[in-house]
Amino acid sequence: MAWRLLRLEPLGLQEGPASPPEPEAFRPLEEPWEAKRGGQAPWPEPLYFVDGRERAEALVAQGPRLALLGCVAAGAVALKGGKVEVLGLRVRRVGVGLEEALQAGELVYAPVPTLGEGLEGLMAGLRAAREALERKVAEGLSEGLLVVDGPVRLLREGPLLGYIKTHWVRYLPKEREALLEALAPGERTPAFRVHRKGLELASWYVRLPLPPEGLRPPWRGFCGWRRPFPAPSWSSPTSPWGFSPPWPPTR
Repeated sequence: MAWRLLRLEPLGLQEGPASPPEPEAFRPLEEPWEAKRGGQAPWPEPLYFVDGRERAEALVAQGPRLALLGCVAAGAVALKGGKVEVLGLRVRRVGVGLEEALQAGELVYAPVPTLGEGLEGLMAGLRAAREALERKVAEGLSEGLLVVDGPVRLLREGPLLGYIKTHWVRYLPKEREALLEALAPGERTPAFRVHRKGLELASWYVRLPLPPEGLRPPWRGFCGWRRPFPAPSWSSPTSPWGFSPPWPPTR
C-alpha cells in the first residue's frame, strides 16, 4: 500500500510543557545562596559551538500507520587563534515511523523509530534524530571547550557546557528564584545539582547584559549553563576550565 500525504509541514505541537513542572529536590553545590561574579579570564581555545535543527516536512499515512518526514541538520563553529571556522556540517532526511527508506522525487527519507504514540511520539523521534546528528558532529571535535545549544545530552573527555536560552523546566524552589531578579548583568547564581535523563549535571543561571534594563517578562534576560558533574578541577581557580562569567568555580 502506498503512502498517502496527510499534511505538509505538520507543526503546531508545543515545543515544551504548557506549564513548567515543579522542581525536584534542590541540591546546592555552593553556599551561601547569593550572587557571584567571576574574573576576566578569556574563553579557552579552541572553542567549539555545536547546534542542530529539525524540521517537520510532511505527515504521511499508510492505512492506520503514520509517519513523519523531516530534515535534521547539525554543525559546529570553531574559534581558534582569533579566527572562526564553520566545520562538521551534516544534513539528513529521515522518516520517523518508516520501516524502510521512502523516496519522494529526488529526496530519500531514511527510516528512524518513533518514540511514543501519535504525533508527539513522531516529533520526539525527529528530535532524537537531530540529537544523534549533533553527537556525531561533537565526536569529531577534540581538545578545547565544547558548548552545545540546549541541555547536555552527551559526554566527552574534555570540558563541556550546555547553554539553555528557553526555560521550560523549573529547577529552583520559589524561595531560591528570588535571587534571579536581584542579579546584576554578568552575575550568576551559585551552582546546583540537576539529574536529567540519567546524567548528573552542575547547573547555574547567568544574568545577561541585555539593554534596556528595567521591566521585563519573567525569565527573560537569563541563560542557563550546565556541565557534567562531577568534573575535574571543580574548585581550582587555576583550572583551564575556570573562566567566567559562565563557568562557576570562582567564588
